[in-house]
Amino acid sequence: MDSYVFEVSNLHCSSCETSVKEALAPVIPPSWQVFVSVAEGKVTLVPDEGKLDSKGIRRVVDRLLASGYDVEDMNVDEIVAKPGWFRQFKSALFDGGQKEKRHKKHCESCRDEKHKESEDSDEAPTIIGENSPATATEFKTTFAIGGMSCVSCSNQITETVKAQFPSLDTFAVDLMNKSAVVIINNKTTATKIQECIRGMGYMCDLVEMAPVKSTKAYKVTASIGGMTCAACVNQIVAAVQDIEGVDCVTVSLMSNSADIIIADKKWLPKVVEAIEDSGYDCDIHAVEDTESKRVEEMTRTVNLAIDGMFCDHCPDNINNALSSYGQAMVVDDPVALDHPFVKFTYKPELPNVTIRHIIRKVQDLSPQFTLSIVHPMTLEERSAKLQKHEQVRLFFRLALSVAVAIPTFILGIVGMSLLKKDHPFRMYIDESAWAGSASRVTWALLILATPIYFFAADVFHIKAVKEIRNLWRPGVSWKRRFFKFGSMDMLMSLGVNVSYWTSLALLILAAKSPNREEHGKGDEEMGYHTTFFDSVVFLTMFLLIGRCLEAYSKARAASAISLLSDLRPKEAILVFAEDGALAKEKVDFEEGKMESDEEEEEHTTYSGDDKVSVDYLEIGDYIRVLPGMTPPTDCIVVQGGSTFDESALTGESRPVRHGQGDQIFAGTVNNGSGSLIAKVMALEGGSLLDQIVNVVREGQLHRAPIERVADRLTSVFVPIVTSLAIITWIIWLALGTTGSLPPHYLDIDLGGWVVWSLQFAISVFVVACPCGIGLAAPTALFVGTGLAAKYGILARGGGEAFQEGAKVDVVCFDKTGTLTEGGEPKITDEKVISYDTKEIFFLAKLIEQQSGHPLAVAVVNHVTDMNIELPGYSVTVEEVPGKGLKGSLSVPKTSSLGQAGVTEFLFGNERLIEENNAAISNEDAALLHRWKTEGKSVMLMALRPDGGNFALALIISAEDKIRPETPSVLKALQEQNIQTWMISGDNQITANAVAARIGIPADNVIGGVLPQEKAAKVQWLQKTAVSARSGKSTGRAIVAMVGDGVNDAPSLSTADVGIAIGSGADIAMSSAKFVLMRSELTSVLTLFDLSRAIFRRIKLNFAWALVYNCIGIPVAAGVIYPYNNSRLDPVWASLAMALSSVSVICSSLLLRLYRPPKVQFDAEVGDEGESIKSVHTNRKWKRRLAKIKNVKKLKNAGKRLETIEVVEE
Repeated sequence: MDSYVFEVSNLHCSSCETSVKEALAPVIPPSWQVFVSVAEGKVTLVPDEGKLDSKGIRRVVDRLLASGYDVEDMNVDEIVAKPGWFRQFKSALFDGGQKEKRHKKHCESCRDEKHKESEDSDEAPTIIGENSPATATEFKTTFAIGGMSCVSCSNQITETVKAQFPSLDTFAVDLMNKSAVVIINNKTTATKIQECIRGMGYMCDLVEMAPVKSTKAYKVTASIGGMTCAACVNQIVAAVQDIEGVDCVTVSLMSNSADIIIADKKWLPKVVEAIEDSGYDCDIHAVEDTESKRVEEMTRTVNLAIDGMFCDHCPDNINNALSSYGQAMVVDDPVALDHPFVKFTYKPELPNVTIRHIIRKVQDLSPQFTLSIVHPMTLEERSAKLQKHEQVRLFFRLALSVAVAIPTFILGIVGMSLLKKDHPFRMYIDESAWAGSASRVTWALLILATPIYFFAADVFHIKAVKEIRNLWRPGVSWKRRFFKFGSMDMLMSLGVNVSYWTSLALLILAAKSPNREEHGKGDEEMGYHTTFFDSVVFLTMFLLIGRCLEAYSKARAASAISLLSDLRPKEAILVFAEDGALAKEKVDFEEGKMESDEEEEEHTTYSGDDKVSVDYLEIGDYIRVLPGMTPPTDCIVVQGGSTFDESALTGESRPVRHGQGDQIFAGTVNNGSGSLIAKVMALEGGSLLDQIVNVVREGQLHRAPIERVADRLTSVFVPIVTSLAIITWIIWLALGTTGSLPPHYLDIDLGGWVVWSLQFAISVFVVACPCGIGLAAPTALFVGTGLAAKYGILARGGGEAFQEGAKVDVVCFDKTGTLTEGGEPKITDEKVISYDTKEIFFLAKLIEQQSGHPLAVAVVNHVTDMNIELPGYSVTVEEVPGKGLKGSLSVPKTSSLGQAGVTEFLFGNERLIEENNAAISNEDAALLHRWKTEGKSVMLMALRPDGGNFALALIISAEDKIRPETPSVLKALQEQNIQTWMISGDNQITANAVAARIGIPADNVIGGVLPQEKAAKVQWLQKTAVSARSGKSTGRAIVAMVGDGVNDAPSLSTADVGIAIGSGADIAMSSAKFVLMRSELTSVLTLFDLSRAIFRRIKLNFAWALVYNCIGIPVAAGVIYPYNNSRLDPVWASLAMALSSVSVICSSLLLRLYRPPKVQFDAEVGDEGESIKSVHTNRKWKRRLAKIKNVKKLKNAGKRLETIEVVEE
């Protein structure tokens, strides 16, 4: 044996590590090494010489147990006998409290904890797992941008991206290197930024994405004088960037300012000195605390198993080979002949420091060496291992029970019940034998039932004893001890115990009784056979059948995360260059395409592709993705293109085209006809698929409020059932002993009314099942969370979010980017009121270039198409949140404004103009009103060149396209009696016009809302709206908010159900309970429908579990016994109990049959002769078609209506 690994569940701190080593010192040789991993919960013994036999291993385990540590498992070859049942009972009953005290004696972490239990804590004895906020992984993303020609290009890109993604802390464009760098915390944001830049007319390819870590730093804001061009900017950046403590430098030529991130304030004088030495003036404006985002050093820790070492020199040769990598590698756990494992951490450097190169170098030492990567188990793998262990443990006990049940059935059922009394076999087994009047069959059943009681039903007894021991430990309140105790295991154990020990007592009585002669049978000596030994066997067998089915069903229900993880392939095609060398970091196809005016360079060609395990990939490798293949991890396409099915991540099966410079993700499938070459950007654990798995895993830990009801029911279930069983026994006993029952009721030959009435009590113990109640909600939520992920819905809020989503009464929608497509609106109308037309439009462009608001971008693009360029103008801008821009213009003498110098301006909405007393004529007011009634956003520009009052100079309208599915989704929600509201920053008239087009009532529109006011409006709806879906007009309504922007984050967190559109800002997603990976609003319908389906299933499970117990317990207690002496024997009661919990789990698994509602876009009937492409085609399609007049032709393809033509009159 090379090493001995013991899994210890309660290692908490460094003091545990010390105490474990001290405890093991007396029982292992001094030369042996002891490694204690608190994180993994493992104690590893690495022998220098010799080995441990089974007794030695037992001594190690005993030393650990004596110190208060729980040894859960051992990874050793030697067979160590497990402690017998008596020792387990003794340890469970008497040693628990002492072990806890011993553990606290050695563990500082446990000593520091304050265990406070109040009466309130007893209200919910079930432990509720809370999620600690997970720190979001951040990535430094680099884009290559083509088409930039001047500073205005870079400024436009910067302002536009920052406006559309306000949550971005860092976004910098390098004009000279034609690149941009941004820090993001969601990989999908990179694709959105890429689309944004491409939408502005620039080429944009994703080049690199590296994880970053945050450290405390300082943000220095400085004013810089003397800059005239981009060369000045580059000179300052180069000078400051060379300082050791500087992390990031961003210089703005337009605002003559710089933002500098420094690690410590001591570097501030050097920064000022560097700028001034470069010939510029520097004035420090502010120094603020912030975080520095540095690219995390890419290191990788690998465990290798090495087989084939044959001499003492082999480990030295291997260690020397690894040491040859110098500072690029640190060997954490060197290899030895008796320890054929090596653990090392290295910094990948293509192509010479990779896991492939390391393994090849070791294998070159000897052809007999075989190396393989050893993976630590994931959470799902550990859970699966525990489940497998539990299933095997139960299966062997079930096998024993079934094997014993066969002869028990022959003797106890066939021989004593089905055969006639004069049958020779029955007469033989019914004869008394060995002692007194005890029959042969009774002794045989004792022999059969005893191993079942001790070796098959022990799983119930041990848990019951531990529960009782824990119940009577110091500090437990008397309420919990007497009114809130027990579990299903305790009920099972009580039923088996009562059956076994009562039978044993009856056997002893029969053995002490003299032989009896049965009248009418001659001189044959008949024995007593009234016992419940057969019940012990069958009861245990049925209980174990239920447990095995339950364990299997739970594993099936909990497979959502495993199914997601299985989307990742095990192998990848590694790409090599034409000369056989591995593809280098910089290849021709990453250059040349950035400059459209340069001649495109020749693409690198490849040959000799090699299929390797994904374990051997490194960040920066190039892989080939063939048609039908799944990328093994997140990559960037560098050559070729194809369409991908991303339904596994987004729930949307529509193919998505990806080409050069685009991201492709693990879990997607190349369903196109072309292959492509991609650069690996993440390893296992860092992909988008892994992030989704983490969200699903965290969501499954959030409990629904309805689960607390189950906790309260199950906490008092066992005391109630125990009381009912005792009362049942007493009532039947009293009725029997007082002569109130007919004598023929007493159908047993030994024990009288005491034993006869005890059968009813045993049945009550056995038939009662709290498992169904406890499993009703968790299993349904587990399956539902996996289903939601399948359809592109991430349930960050878990069960609580689903429960609220099932009861939503009001849905509020943000307008821009949610009900509309967002992006860049289009200028539809314009009017120049005064001054020169060309100059006014040029000033509008100059002003709006300083903003990245979508409306500002629309203005800039609109004026750019006019090709108006005027020299001699400059602008200073100040943003007025929620209203627009104000500032001053510097104009030349040739200006139509009347004089050279400074002119103040306003550019924004009507509120900004009115607050500054700018006059609007009746004609212009009427025009603005007409635009607003058409659902357009209006912008106004006012100037004050002479210091007097502002005068209106320009009015413009812009329109944002409504999503095609919006009317259908809103109509479907309204048909479900869900109120739909719209909250918009636009003026009330425009908001009402848009609402009229999409089907939202005018009374449900809130316009003119500033970003900071949205949360207050949601709170107002929560207080004033009433619940109407249940038909009642009372009760507070459940309000959902659907949004996508950073300004929606407060309202998303305020709403009962916050829903973030997947195309929105990261901060919006982090504030929501649900995240829709698809950007289509149809996912909202799926979300609510799935939430209701899950909640209905939970209520069905609860109803079934409660009805089962409400019917089963009275029947077991004997309420129907007076009718034909019908009762539920303990054996059949155990079968009914086993089936109850299994049926609840199977009911939850039926949720997998769920299919989302099929929603088509509703046809809008307008002018006659209009061609209608599709209609909403669910079960109400006939009623809807009846509303459409003059239908000429209808093509019905199954359940889908494809074409409707309307006759022209």
